[in-house]
Amino acid sequence: MFYLIRKTLAKALSLNKLTSRICELEEKVKKFESLAAENEALWRFLDGQDEPAHLIAEGAEDFEDAFPDAIVRNMKPYGEA
Repeated sequence: MFYLIRKTLAKALSLNKLTSRICELEEKVKKFESLAAENEALWRFLDGQDEPAHLIAEGAEDFEDAFPDAIVRNMKPYGEA
């Protein structure tokens, strides 16, 4: 009789551990789902941004010429500048 009680207790404890582990995994899944949704929203935002046509260069030399010009054109002065 005592053996059956111990066996039942062991099964109940293992079931309790299993349910607690399932709860932990569900919390992790929710966290990862929120991260995935945030990542998807970020990619949608970035896809919606217009790429400046003047930065698309034909080669490395064109890029070296166009990039500093684009930086200077898009700079906003602050203070007494």
